[in-house]
Amino acid sequence: MGPADSAGSLRSRIAVDIGSTVIKIARVQADGGLQEQTLHGRDFDAGIARQVEGLLDALGVVRDDDVLVCSSANGGLRVGIVSLTPLFSGAALRNQVLLAGGNPLFVHDLDEAPSSVPAVDILLVGGGIDCDDADPLRDRLNRFDHRRYRYGTLVYAGNAALADDFVRTHPGAAVIPNPLRDGLAGRNPTVFEALRRAYLDDLVHKEGISELRSSLARGIRPTPEVVSRGFLRALQNRSSIKIAGACILMDIGGATTDFHYTVEIVSDDSEQRPFEGSSVARYVFVDLGVVASRESTLLQLRTHPRLYEFLARTVSGDVQDAYRLLREGEYAPSSALLSYACVFLGLDRFAQGHGPGLPKASLGKVAELILSGGAAQMLDPEVVLRLFALLAPTARPEVLIDRRYQVWVDGITWTDDAPR
Repeated sequence: MGPADSAGSLRSRIAVDIGSTVIKIARVQADGGLQEQTLHGRDFDAGIARQVEGLLDALGVVRDDDVLVCSSANGGLRVGIVSLTPLFSGAALRNQVLLAGGNPLFVHDLDEAPSSVPAVDILLVGGGIDCDDADPLRDRLNRFDHRRYRYGTLVYAGNAALADDFVRTHPGAAVIPNPLRDGLAGRNPTVFEALRRAYLDDLVHKEGISELRSSLARGIRPTPEVVSRGFLRALQNRSSIKIAGACILMDIGGATTDFHYTVEIVSDDSEQRPFEGSSVARYVFVDLGVVASRESTLLQLRTHPRLYEFLARTVSGDVQDAYRLLREGEYAPSSALLSYACVFLGLDRFAQGHGPGLPKASLGKVAELILSGGAAQMLDPEVVLRLFALLAPTARPEVLIDRRYQVWVDGITWTDDAPR
């Protein structure tokens, strides 16, 4: 690919998404339009670097500046949050973790004494505004016992006046600037940037991204961040995808199912609320997926009280036999059935607010449902509508299967000065 296309216009670009099982490559016009795209199964013998660079060479790429790269190959960082102050600080921290592509597994108050918590890659302790008069908070912070948690890295992102005390009490802890600083707006993206860097460092070490030539590796971004930006771009009418009204975007993958949604969907009686001032939010179901999370998806489906109704809308053939075999653990579901299960289980949990930090949704408000990701390509919009009707009988949202991965293209081509 030379400095200009055959018509002499501005140079087109190549977008690359490195996933756990598939590498997606798209040629994108200078105006963001999608020219073509191809999917390539991961060649684990060759490794990421050799395969990606070989695919780019086959396309005739001569300038790495023309290549945009994102990756979800490591599944995302698992993050635990401990909030110095109740509710608000935890919500602000969680919002930035989600936007950075991390997977927050819990949000605890500083004084909680959890009996059992999942292991996380990063334990993030933060909250409160920066002020010198912090003795009451200092006393509480001194009682924090990191041994209650299982984590890889401990990070402090709270009141700056207490940072030195925290490091003395917890040697080896990393300190990043307080995102709340001198007010409760939570607009300083310090956690976002730190988690984004940690995500990429984790990706480099886990998946061999470091073997990519530096001109490609230095620009890699987390795929969840890219999808969030693409969703926001569509909401701002700067995409070929048109959204009118309340919307949910489901990105269904092998390890996780991500929900990106407009906040008006949240029920008025929901105890959990999106971060104040936000128009969109994200939630990650880390146990819903069609490959790495296959067994947990199957377990949830097998024990769901509406399993028979689900199967009646998704299975062709003997529903009773499929029901019996699935309940007994002897049914081998297709990838398509697992994809429908991610849609159904995710929407059901969203409607009930069943998940740490997950708001309760009013699905009847949903005007549009967008399904993206590799697993979504197997879905039929009419079947999805039938499943949606199980949970919200009076609603009939427009269902769009993003078969051209337009949300991803929109997100990865949006310039860095675009709002997040």
